[in-house]
Amino acid sequence: MKAHRMVLAAMLMAGALLAPVRARGAQILTKSRQRFTGQIVEETPENITIATASGKVTIPVTDIQMLVRDTVTEKPKIVPEVIQPAKAEEAFEGAKTAITQQEWAKAGCLLAGLLQLPATVFPQEKRLAATAALVTCHLQIKDAKGAAAVFRQRAGLVLSESDKKRLLATADALEQADTPTGLDAAWQFVQTYEDAITAGMQWKTDALLEEAKTVGDNATNLNTWTWMQRAAEAILAKLNEGDLYTPGFSGLHREEALSPLADNAILGAEKAVETCTTERKLTITPYYLTSASSVDSGRIYNEYATRYLARRQAAEDALANIERLAKDYNVPEIHGKRKEKIDALKKSLEELRYHLMVPGMPRQLLIALRRVGSQF
Repeated sequence: MKAHRMVLAAMLMAGALLAPVRARGAQILTKSRQRFTGQIVEETPENITIATASGKVTIPVTDIQMLVRDTVTEKPKIVPEVIQPAKAEEAFEGAKTAITQQEWAKAGCLLAGLLQLPATVFPQEKRLAATAALVTCHLQIKDAKGAAAVFRQRAGLVLSESDKKRLLATADALEQADTPTGLDAAWQFVQTYEDAITAGMQWKTDALLEEAKTVGDNATNLNTWTWMQRAAEAILAKLNEGDLYTPGFSGLHREEALSPLADNAILGAEKAVETCTTERKLTITPYYLTSASSVDSGRIYNEYATRYLARRQAAEDALANIERLAKDYNVPEIHGKRKEKIDALKKSLEELRYHLMVPGMPRQLLIALRRVGSQF
């Protein structure tokens, strides 16, 4: 019995050693849904190397869907240090030294404390330098929200409205990058004030481009030129706004942003061709053939034909507006790249001007309203 208990104890001990324990440390989830847990031992702009229980794994940054850093190790924090006015210059020099030595949290605490002093003690030119350096300190310790707050603080120091907008856009971008699961992978290597500005401008222009394309996707009544023109002007306004963040942006993306208008118009024309083809077969031609001898059929035919003719004409007008859009806004590619599809739709719409040929019909007749009770 004693020997049995000893064997059982040994088995339990072995089981305890072999039982899975909850992994602690950083986690990387790839775009192919593979998960790696361990300690990050090396980071470059191209790759992240994580030491796992089964060895080191190097993962390209472009393959990373999500990165969660080790939550067990307490992150350094930047808390404003209380600085006496008489010690302001000494603290400023101390912050410079700490940055040189890459003591980011220490430098950040000093800079944040200096920024709480009145402007008479810590003047404007130094405040601007301090906010830029403080942003870098926050980014070095992966504190995106802290960096965003400093960008907003800096925006309050500048006089230029365009500078304010650029700084606030970067703050917005940083706040978006700080997700509940960690810093967005695209921002993992944003480590300085200048890096953040560059990434922030890219984020803002990307957002404006998506907003511009959404205008085109959601545009309606594109068979009416004034409606298409109104949508095009709204799109260009978004692009022009982007020039503040990246000069030349509007010219580079003009075709891309206006293209959804053309695609939207083509989609509407395709649906019109499909609907008209069905209606012509099921209602237009059959009711036309019986309308000469039946007043009721004549009325019904005219109701169907009115809607049919309006739908067909709207599709034709929308396609014509694509050509006008390309010409008026100097983007010939918008029409040129879609010419084959547009020409095919025009051909179908031309055929849909006429009734289907049926036995006894002397020639193909133009679809038009008719006088009820008349043979014509």
